[in-house]
Amino acid sequence: MEPDMHHSANWYFDFISPFSYLQFKTFQRLPDSLDVRLVPILFAGLLNHWEQKGPAEIPRKRTDTYQYCHWYAERHGIPFKTPPAHPFNPLKSLRLAIALNTTHEVV
Repeated sequence: MEPDMHHSANWYFDFISPFSYLQFKTFQRLPDSLDVRLVPILFAGLLNHWEQKGPAEIPRKRTDTYQYCHWYAERHGIPFKTPPAHPFNPLKSLRLAIALNTTHEVV
């Protein structure tokens, strides 16, 4: 990438996803020439559209996902704690992020 070239990317996320959190915590590693636009989405809406269950709704998959996320976080030095209840309804948090222009500081 040339030093004076700027690129942009959309990053779609939902607060319910531990993968969104883990990925967001690695953004400081991205080049300064990359402008990342944060785009909140409702993951449950995608799941409902495709008539799928979320990983947290399937006991074995939930366990495996949590184990993997803890392993990944520890390996990359990211503080990580699972929420007391999961799945939870992230809609109010998503709406608040949108109302506050979904900046990196807000997320």
